[in-house]
Amino acid sequence: MSDFPENLKLQRQKKNLTQEDLGRLIGVSGVTIMRYEKGARQPKLETIKRLADALKIPVAALIDINSPVISKATDRFISGKHPEEIETYGDVMDDIVMNSPIGSTINEYQTAVAELNQLRLDMIILCYQTLDETGKENLFKYAQQLLENSEDFQTSMKEHLTEDK
Repeated sequence: MSDFPENLKLQRQKKNLTQEDLGRLIGVSGVTIMRYEKGARQPKLETIKRLADALKIPVAALIDINSPVISKATDRFISGKHPEEIETYGDVMDDIVMNSPIGSTINEYQTAVAELNQLRLDMIILCYQTLDETGKENLFKYAQQLLENSEDFQTSMKEHLTEDK
């Protein structure tokens, strides 16, 4: 992916917006947009999110995970000095990851886990209806174990996916 200034200009032009138009949409001047597009000024992460929202595109269309903006935002996030930025940082990171090549793998994994859990729940409900009180108590304990195992399974899958990179 190319850098932020080029991406911003390309996306703005695709929407047939002038620098002034885009500036008005996010509450800055056209000169500020021009400086972003020339690389003379680097916007904060919150501003990039507003730009993406105004252009009706994912943040990932403007920046990628290796962007200097992300590095700077990560440093600010880790420092703990800017707690007001936590939500924006999380939203932007979600956007970038889910719109990256691994985003579809993550979605498939989450869908598979949800389907597996639904099958387990259906089986438990079916069995529960045929049991006496002691059996119902035992089934309840089993269901609790399944939930705990499911969390362990999800953790191990996430670790496995991370190792594959």
